Amino acid sequence: MGAGVIFNSRSAPQSPVLGPLPPSPVIDLSRFNPEEFPMEDCDKRARLQRAREMEEGIEPPPGYKPNYPSGIQVHPNGITVDSLAALFQAHAGIQAAALTALSQIDFTLIPNIERPAHTQVDYVHCLVPDLRSITACSFYWGKMDRYEAERLLEGKQEGTFLLRDSAQEEFIFSVSFRKYGRSLHARIEQWNHKFSFDSHDPGVYASETVCGLIEHYKYPSCSMFFEPMLTIPFHRNFAFPLQHLCRAVITTRTTYDGINKLQLPKTLKSYLKEYHYKQRVRVRRLDTENDLQPDGRFISYLPLI
Repeated sequence: MGAGVIFNSRSAPQSPVLGPLPPSPVIDLSRFNPEEFPMEDCDKRARLQRAREMEEGIEPPPGYKPNYPSGIQVHPNGITVDSLAALFQAHAGIQAAALTALSQIDFTLIPNIERPAHTQVDYVHCLVPDLRSITACSFYWGKMDRYEAERLLEGKQEGTFLLRDSAQEEFIFSVSFRKYGRSLHARIEQWNHKFSFDSHDPGVYASETVCGLIEHYKYPSCSMFFEPMLTIPFHRNFAFPLQHLCRAVITTRTTYDGINKLQLPKTLKSYLKEYHYKQRVRVRRLDTENDLQPDGRFISYLPLI
């Protein structure tokens, strides 16, 4: 213990220990707006929407009306007056005179019972829009099965293809092509008036015409590993008959329903309608709407037995 040495019991102030700073968040969740940056899979949502449309059908085109034979009065709910008369005469024994008296009943006394709305699936028939252009293509071979197509394409180089009629009734056309050292086949599907090789996937390219679809896949860069490669057309070595050529021209100037108005035999009308597709549409029928006769009186209809 030397003289003049003073000991301080209190410890000297310690300097703060500097360590690694906590990492800053990549996304500030407090400022994150999920509406601007949705976290759900857009492709999955589009596929689910397409699956729902294919099950329920699309909205009908403007002015769409179901087709009925001419000369028959049609109720908005689809029941004809002639069918009701036949129902009464067959099951109730009511004659024509009684039907006249029945029509004089004041149906306004019947309470208006609210009825639910019903949605049904209907079909719109449409002709292939570019049959004339398809017929003019040298790579279109018409009616041919897959085995004949494989025989023609045997030994051809990658990308060689031909267009033919599909052997399955629900499809119109198919392509046969060479890829991976063998002959492959792909059906051309249709949905909502567009053609593609996979109508269930909205991400797959679709065109309003068959020729436009084939034109897209003639570039190898546009063909993924699971899609057709249509780069080298395999030319047809024969001419189509005159009847086929005439059909291609006529169908470009009319519609599926317009063929029924042509002064032609039924066999020729069926021949003109051969290249067509069906599109599912939703028809929403509101049973709550009041059904009025021309004189303003209510009229009700019974379901057919």
